[in-house]
Amino acid sequence: MIANNYFSDDKDLQLIYNQLIDWESIVKEAEGEEFIDHKDYTESKNNRYEMAPSSLEEAMELYTSSLDAMGDFFGKDVSQKSQIMDRNELKYENGKVIFPKETVEIYEKFRSTGLMGYSLPREAGGLNFPATVGAFYAMIMARADVAFCMTTTLLNLAQIVSRFGTEEQIETYATKAATGECLFAMSLTEPDFGSDLNSVRTIAVKQEDGSYRLTGTKRFISQGCGLGDYPALLLTLARTGKPDGGARGLSVFLVKSSDISVAGIEKKMGLHGSPTCEIVYDNSYGEILGEEGLGLTRYTAGMTNFMRLVSASGGCGGGAAAYYESLKYANERNQFGKPIYEIPAVYEMVHKIKRETNAMRLLTLETARVIDMYQHHQIRLEKQGKPDRDIRKDEKVKYWSTLASILTPIAKYYSSEEGHKNTSIAVQVFGGAGYTEDYDISRMFRDSRINTIYEGTSQIHVRIATGAILAGMAGDGNFRKYLNSLKAEIGSPSTFLLEQERVLEESIRVMRNIQEEVKKETVAENLMIQMARYLCSLLYEKSISKINDSDSKEIWQKDCRAYVIDSAATAQSCLYRIQYFD
Repeated sequence: MIANNYFSDDKDLQLIYNQLIDWESIVKEAEGEEFIDHKDYTESKNNRYEMAPSSLEEAMELYTSSLDAMGDFFGKDVSQKSQIMDRNELKYENGKVIFPKETVEIYEKFRSTGLMGYSLPREAGGLNFPATVGAFYAMIMARADVAFCMTTTLLNLAQIVSRFGTEEQIETYATKAATGECLFAMSLTEPDFGSDLNSVRTIAVKQEDGSYRLTGTKRFISQGCGLGDYPALLLTLARTGKPDGGARGLSVFLVKSSDISVAGIEKKMGLHGSPTCEIVYDNSYGEILGEEGLGLTRYTAGMTNFMRLVSASGGCGGGAAAYYESLKYANERNQFGKPIYEIPAVYEMVHKIKRETNAMRLLTLETARVIDMYQHHQIRLEKQGKPDRDIRKDEKVKYWSTLASILTPIAKYYSSEEGHKNTSIAVQVFGGAGYTEDYDISRMFRDSRINTIYEGTSQIHVRIATGAILAGMAGDGNFRKYLNSLKAEIGSPSTFLLEQERVLEESIRVMRNIQEEVKKETVAENLMIQMARYLCSLLYEKSISKINDSDSKEIWQKDCRAYVIDSAATAQSCLYRIQYFD
């Protein structure tokens, strides 16, 4: 793989970071108008708050330096070990998962950077970065190695413990994640129940001392075994109520990897460096997180939303890897007396990857911004002891969380699907060489495939989003208002953008008139594609006016035009499928 700084040497990522992100509003929400954590540090001198910024300038300096360090480590260290870690794979012997020495070495080296706990609050020893910065982190990590990205992002699930756990649990578990001393895993899926979490059968029985004992089996649990000598904490969804109690009977428990058994690991198509474990709980000790009965509706939702944004960011990272690796190969590979990059068909493939990747980036970072507009405020209200019903009624939380609930599944769906398509195009650029294991592109293609499956399949996200889109686009619905606000920032919307809007409105009208639920669900993905590409087109055209150097603006204008033309054509074909499905 290319070895350079995956942040500072990525020209488009730099342009987005420096010119297209509304950092002022994000920092204001993340740190509070009075820069609360810095104020606490000046009063308490608690060294966990020492890095808290006191101004927008300090926050930006912190974000930039951290991303630069992350880009350097993943671009020059992790990327150069990714193929080795993939080929050496994992071994399972006598109930233990054995990692390649290169994986353990790179993990220990990452621990020394101090960058692990990027999403953890400062009270737990983390960096407390906004979701927007976290999205940049995941884009960088996924470009280098999706499997290792999985390890490091899962570790940041400790934010769920720091948000809902007791002070003792925060000190015992979350702070260890910030230093990499302990890894984390989401232990939700069971052999018979994947996305149908309402039907989870693992049982938790309360003991006289207040702890619980868990019995059951979980499957497809990434990193459930820990890594080498570093243990994992499993955030486990289990039933405390009646077997047929649905979501109301489910709670989340903290279970150490030393208290469970690893029955085996999956032999997978890709992600060879990331263990996917079958976990057996046999009267295993567990501590409850928060309250009984809120496991699925409150705590698991926080985990899945975080990982869905990571998954969307991973699609962007895979797209960037596909673009830069295929660009390099196309310029070096000579056929017919010239580099294949000069062949029009190859040139178009490379540039399609580029513009699709930037579209994914814009959508994912906009989704992160929307999350930032309410989540920090919501957490502060929770820490103040405000009742849940009052928090849900808070105008800021209500408005932005509703938008986030629509954008998160759209971003996850679109970026995971397009990210995989981009790696497929890159394999085509490489030709026969891309189908061999001589180049990293074959691994990237294999690894990108999982992104459309885990954290909820693409079809699950279509189901989640479609109803919300139809409701949000009704009359003066919030989602319609939001889209109009994006459009209002575009001086002169292109003909192709306006055509997308017209076709989208017609698709929504037709969808509302479909009476048969089976038919509506069958054609729903077409509406999801239209909405995702319309959002990306809005964000693409909106970005042009903000680019302040003429050379970059000219390139982005050309890419934007090609993207919105593709999207207008795609929108029309989707409308036909909705109208004429039989």
